[in-house]
Amino acid sequence: MNVVELAKINFQKGIDLYSKKKYLEAIDYFKKTLEYAPQSIPALENLSKIYIKIKKYDKAEKVLLNLISLNKEGDEVGYELLLYTYIDQNEYSKLKNLQKHALKKKKYNPKNQIRSKIFYPNFFSSEDEIKETREKFYQEIDSLISDERLPNLSLSNSLLKPINFELSYDGKDNLAINTKLTKLYKKIYPEIENFKIDTSKKNEKITIGFISEFFTDHTIMKLFRGIIYKIDKNIFDIFVFHSNKTLPGEKFIEINENEVLYNHKNFILPKEFQDKVDLIASKNLDILFYPDIHMSTDLFYLTLVKLAKYQITSWGHPETTGNYNIDYFLSSNLLEVEGYKNRYSEKVILSDYLPMYFYKPKVINQISEDQLNNKKIYFCPQTLIKMHPSFDEAIKKILYEDKKGQIIFIQDGNKVLNKLFFERLKKKIPEGIDRIKFIERLTVEEYLNYCGSSSVILDPFWFGAGNSFHESMFYGTPTVTMPTEYLKSRIVTGAYKQMKIENPPVTDNLENYVSKCVELANSDNYELKKYYRQQADKYLYENKNVIPELENIFKSLVNC
Repeated sequence: MNVVELAKINFQKGIDLYSKKKYLEAIDYFKKTLEYAPQSIPALENLSKIYIKIKKYDKAEKVLLNLISLNKEGDEVGYELLLYTYIDQNEYSKLKNLQKHALKKKKYNPKNQIRSKIFYPNFFSSEDEIKETREKFYQEIDSLISDERLPNLSLSNSLLKPINFELSYDGKDNLAINTKLTKLYKKIYPEIENFKIDTSKKNEKITIGFISEFFTDHTIMKLFRGIIYKIDKNIFDIFVFHSNKTLPGEKFIEINENEVLYNHKNFILPKEFQDKVDLIASKNLDILFYPDIHMSTDLFYLTLVKLAKYQITSWGHPETTGNYNIDYFLSSNLLEVEGYKNRYSEKVILSDYLPMYFYKPKVINQISEDQLNNKKIYFCPQTLIKMHPSFDEAIKKILYEDKKGQIIFIQDGNKVLNKLFFERLKKKIPEGIDRIKFIERLTVEEYLNYCGSSSVILDPFWFGAGNSFHESMFYGTPTVTMPTEYLKSRIVTGAYKQMKIENPPVTDNLENYVSKCVELANSDNYELKKYYRQQADKYLYENKNVIPELENIFKSLVNC
């Protein structure tokens, strides 16, 4: 067997393993392919894509620079993948250098030219950096909107990742900028305006479509599956649309387009934009419910088309869209404060309960009662992109006030982000850095047991816990929170209200936040945890009042 045949065999094995998400095994076969065919562009491309998926950015960069150096048909793909590698790492200087080099070589397609201009970091070293970056970003967006030479892109093959997601974590009001971004995306993709859907037809039942890429083992699934399951199918006809980006085996419900499961109908959306539109339009929806706008590139652009009489979003991604095709934002009286209407482009619907039906977690290997009363452990289990620079001061003060305290974070899948956060803490808190620990990512059960054996959980500023708080109440460990006027920081506060917690650890300034954390970490809080667990069982988990309330909301919209 010659080297060409051996290269083909190993490459095909690599592709097969890649499709099954057996990434480490696939890497070995792509490497073997390159031993036989060192200039194999498909092998280099796929190898780099795997390294990016598993966050091995240094290795991805090496492969991509090799790909670019070949100066063949894989050149432009190499530039594109390297662009996203630098974006994921917040490598702003490398990104700009790549942009210059790519434009000089004429290897930067219009999509990537635009993407490199509207790059927005997902992590900052300081509040000054946030201010400076936002000012430049505003200017760049305004410049692109007014640029008459801005290239038009096709919805069929060149979707830009929406930047709105990264903006959510910097602690600012994003109504204006999200509105600008909506205008920009519509300008980049002018064919959006060509999609017109007839929504005048009446239905026997109220038809609701739920649409997401994350109806999997994911926060979005946990927050919204109960609504899909429990809503009255005698009154409502329910359709669930799954992104084609997620494999069928990952769905929270089995997919079979020819059967009705749990009394609702499941569909995998086709790849092409027009086909997506046609499928959804064929169901003549009264309501199309997007739980998590801005989290999926594949589905984001559908929100720019009016595909139902009413389009609703909610707190799966807890921020306004700036998109006037989205009619309503489903929130709660428990979550909003005075002036809330001024923070949304949508009309806000306020439910009396948190708008979700949350199932109590199932834990097989539970911790002992002795472990429930551990002291001195401060656990902050949120993703590191939520660690706003202003939160560093709270960490510093806690470690100063409690000389024996330990603060525990969970490592991000992105090693660059771990490094950036650690270096920021090391610079600001040199005397306490040895009491800050980073643990590897946890299973749900491991996470819950970690919550139970901690004395207090820290809610980061500006963008706090949601799903993780509801899960943590399995053991009742108190979460200390400091809400702002924005919904994304108020989920814990709202949950405490629903649980009817007396004197919840909800604080209004940095000093009170720190003192409450230290107080809880140094007290016997076994009875407190027990009280929180009891209240969660009564009012938080599987709340039977939620479903009829949401049903009435949906009926009032359609029948108004």
